[in-house]
Amino acid sequence: MKQLTEIEVRKIQMGMVSFIDDICRKNNIEYSLGGGSLLGSIRHKGFIPWDDDIDIMLKRSEYEKLLQVIKTSENIAPFQLLHYTTEKTLVPFVKLYNNKTIVKSLFSNTQPDLGVFVDIFPMDALPKDENERKNFQLACREAAILLESDSFPYYAWGPNLAVFLAKLVLRFPQFLRAKGKWQEIAIALDAEMQKYENLDEKYIGFVPSYYGLKECFENAVFLEYEDVQFEDLTLRKIKNHGAYLSQLYGDYMQLPPENKRVNHDHYKWYWKEGK
Repeated sequence: MKQLTEIEVRKIQMGMVSFIDDICRKNNIEYSLGGGSLLGSIRHKGFIPWDDDIDIMLKRSEYEKLLQVIKTSENIAPFQLLHYTTEKTLVPFVKLYNNKTIVKSLFSNTQPDLGVFVDIFPMDALPKDENERKNFQLACREAAILLESDSFPYYAWGPNLAVFLAKLVLRFPQFLRAKGKWQEIAIALDAEMQKYENLDEKYIGFVPSYYGLKECFENAVFLEYEDVQFEDLTLRKIKNHGAYLSQLYGDYMQLPPENKRVNHDHYKWYWKEGK
């Protein structure tokens, strides 16, 4: 198989996020770039130079609309949806991927046969009470870890061999609990994440986040949206990006030290044979 260059990977990702943006605009679905993609749009007008993925985020109601539109679209090839209702998944969110590509990675939780992807995260309501909010987030995080643990050795994902080997041993009991139960766990976790959705809650976030309550924001941050430049595309972002980015990254306009400028170099992307 022929390995993709960084330029080819980014071109594929840009095609996918453009496809998502087009669907959202045509169907009045509001979304925002998220995480490092939102930071990149503000600080670099596109990709962070050492970053190599694209994240978008939507409030739960908008997320479900987007999911339904994509699932019922007649022809989205070469794109394919990774969600527990369409195929086996080890993550509590959606990935849209290019099925003419494939990833090879020893230390990643990326699933076999998955291609170059864009991550699509639901932002769910969290309870007002701080202790309840903390316990809710921790419970969902533990369930997400259990979901990851369904497949050996992918539950041991990490940035290097040392982390991989440690997780391989420490999470093996969870693998035994989860083995063969991925769909049952995914359905239960998705429902649990929406536990506070119909209540008048003040906070919102990606509940099972590795960042914990650092990725829990006041609802007001997600009320208004606007266009933003990302490379040569015009995409969408939350208007109050400052509150979001400051909470996640602190002084987000300041470049990190060079030794912190790392990407997912454990991912190796290839064209599938006969693409």
